[in-house]
Amino acid sequence: MLFALRSAVIGLALTLFSISTLAFTPTAEQIEQFKRMSPAQQEAIASSMGVNLDDINAMLEEGAGGSDSTQKNPGQVPVSGKRTADNPTGQAVSAADSSSAMMAAGAMGQGMTIPGMPGVPMSPEALMMFMDSKEDKGLQPYGYDLFDFGAETFTPAEDIPIPAEYILGPGDTINVQLYGKESSKHELVITRNGTIDFPRIGPVPFAGLTFKQVSDKIEELVREQMIGINASVSMGMLRTIRVFVLGDVNIPGSYVVGSLSTMTNAIFASGGITQIGSLRNIELKRNGLTISKLDLYDLLLNGDTSKDSRLLPGDVIFVPPVGTRAGIDGAVKRPAIYELKNEKTAADLVRLAGGLKAQAYLQGSKIKRQGKQGELTLSKVSLEGNKASKVKIENGDVLMVGSNLEELNDVIHVSGHVKRETSYAWQANLRFSDIITSADALLALPDLDIALIEREVPGTREIQILSFEPTQAWRSPHSEADPLLQARDKLYLFGFEQDRTLVLADLIYRLKLQANIEQREQTVIVNGSVRFPGEYPFSQNMSARQLSLLAGGFTKSALNREAEITRYELDEDYERIVLHIAANLESNDPVLEAGDVLRVQQIPLWHTKETVELVGEFRHPGTYAILPGETLTDVINRAGGLTHQAYAEGSIFSRLELRKLEEKRLAALREQVAADIATSSLEASKASADIDRDEANQILANIDGTEALGRLVIDLPGILDRPDVLDFQLADGDILEIPRFKPSITVLGEVQFATSHFYNPELDVNDYLSRSGGFKRSADKKRVYVIKANGSVVLPKGNGWFGGRSVALTPGDTIIVPLDTRRVDRISIWASVTQIMYQAAIGIAAIGGL
Repeated sequence: MLFALRSAVIGLALTLFSISTLAFTPTAEQIEQFKRMSPAQQEAIASSMGVNLDDINAMLEEGAGGSDSTQKNPGQVPVSGKRTADNPTGQAVSAADSSSAMMAAGAMGQGMTIPGMPGVPMSPEALMMFMDSKEDKGLQPYGYDLFDFGAETFTPAEDIPIPAEYILGPGDTINVQLYGKESSKHELVITRNGTIDFPRIGPVPFAGLTFKQVSDKIEELVREQMIGINASVSMGMLRTIRVFVLGDVNIPGSYVVGSLSTMTNAIFASGGITQIGSLRNIELKRNGLTISKLDLYDLLLNGDTSKDSRLLPGDVIFVPPVGTRAGIDGAVKRPAIYELKNEKTAADLVRLAGGLKAQAYLQGSKIKRQGKQGELTLSKVSLEGNKASKVKIENGDVLMVGSNLEELNDVIHVSGHVKRETSYAWQANLRFSDIITSADALLALPDLDIALIEREVPGTREIQILSFEPTQAWRSPHSEADPLLQARDKLYLFGFEQDRTLVLADLIYRLKLQANIEQREQTVIVNGSVRFPGEYPFSQNMSARQLSLLAGGFTKSALNREAEITRYELDEDYERIVLHIAANLESNDPVLEAGDVLRVQQIPLWHTKETVELVGEFRHPGTYAILPGETLTDVINRAGGLTHQAYAEGSIFSRLELRKLEEKRLAALREQVAADIATSSLEASKASADIDRDEANQILANIDGTEALGRLVIDLPGILDRPDVLDFQLADGDILEIPRFKPSITVLGEVQFATSHFYNPELDVNDYLSRSGGFKRSADKKRVYVIKANGSVVLPKGNGWFGGRSVALTPGDTIIVPLDTRRVDRISIWASVTQIMYQAAIGIAAIGGL
């Protein structure tokens, strides 16, 4: 019955998936954070990330929504007048500066900081765009990436102790704490004329004095003019100063910075130095005179900030063009293009690059130089010892430091079925037994009859293969059986667990690469009754027996080591000739040629052992081995026949091939039902609403709980009566189950109460339907059918069962009342069909227990 139901279900369902994308919208706080930056920082970010400021300005003007402030002055975006470290003047920031906020805000909240924006993370998309612009195109000038990331670490801190030598000026605030016979606090700001209005004392000039001088002077004044009162002096809010950053910087101009700022702080405010600007000759000019020079290499290479001078109002920082440059590449720690100052030799250039790597090959170094005629020249130099200090470096040179070869020459490689795949140092007169002393060095189940050596031919480095027997090498060490090894030899040892064709796949590939018109591929093929058939390397003087051992040896199906060699040759006209050579690998072991195909013959009619299973009412049930052509009655007779309680009419015969087919159909059915359920859930029809989620899950559970039986309908009583006509041959995996006789009739489908009844020969189909409560409204009364105990289906001969054309029922029969598909939706059909399937599976299990 179950087989008949499943056979009617076909088709598969496809499930569609939709993918949604999410867009990031910057918040007002994030945009405001960008606005609070200095114009130079905003301009640097826009430049580094390729933002078109004119286009963004137009977008901002459209987004302003007709604001009064923007219409009166469209070049201004109102910003808070609060003075901060990033906006020390508190002035409004131009729309051109804030336009980058639209781009930068989209990069917030992800991880890496945006160049020049302290604390503002960069999104993956912005980072990808930025890194693409910095894509490595060979050697890059050293030090300029300092201005890409980490600028916030160079922002001067305002909450650190004030140095004693700090010079006060207009705008600085002094905090004075008076204590003694009276206490008070005062915040005193130095005015433009350089004085402060000290309480009860009057104006006191302080401009141009250091902090220590001011502190001493205030303490002295208080002590002399305010008897009984002492003073404690500290700095309050610091003034800002205006300096100029000019030359080869990203955004030259005038900048307002904190009074504690140094040369590097101002350079970062200008967006950093361009790649044509010098990092080693930055000038600090004051009153028209150069008072200091900064070499950023001191900071980058040595961490020395002693030349990073503090700034005073009106100072000019000038970055001249870069001077002499030379590159260094290869086995050094920091390959890059370096600006040279006092460096003249290769040794100096190596020191700038952080020194040599351990694998540097100094004898193989080279210098690439621009020749006098405009051509590039390549000269070999040696950097050994003090030779590097004698190699002169010129402007534009590239020093390429060689590296040692990674290839190990004087070694022996061991791989395959060993406990440790490793390399051994080679020395003269080294043999196999010196490296692998016994089978204890191998894994379990080793093959000790064959091993291979991959060897390079001296002078050409072509591959050749040698074979030997490890057991013979151990029995006779340092003899001809124990192969003498050469440098770069590779040993392959095998076991009986892993397919050795996989181990040798790379070697086969390399052997095929070196084949040509004069030398055919140095491989051979073996198939037939060997453990691991396939393609193998051809070794010198390889015999057919050696190839069979390389393939794991003979299997139990081999025919007395009988074999056939197929050989392909060319005649004088270059036409292929095929030769078939018979051989006995025990008495006659022929030598093979490259390209031969060896086939080890199999015992005639050799097959894998086949079995069938007899379950239930047999005298000797169990599993029986069968020969090809053996029939059902042959096996039943071997089992002693049936017992007296056997019910042959209810026998269940299943075949492995049909079980696999039913499993595929069940999987297809499940996909179809799942697709229909998904479709119905999208339709807002009342019919589909009748099937809720629990019912849908139950439908799928019924399918999942249905076992594939692979049942084949047979007439066992007829077979036993007329075996010469109805008997058939068995196949591997067949199962015959015969239940014990127990009369019952089962009613399933669209009846009021699906159940089983005791068999009564006087009752017909109509009687059993009545005893099950009769039909449901959804029943298709004209299509009632009966599934016989042996699995066959009996259909009505007329338009219905109730016209007097009923069928005789026998024990074990099942009456099925199908659903009227014209009245219900598709999902209700699935619910009914899968329920019948599930109940039928239970019914068959019950029959098996009869």
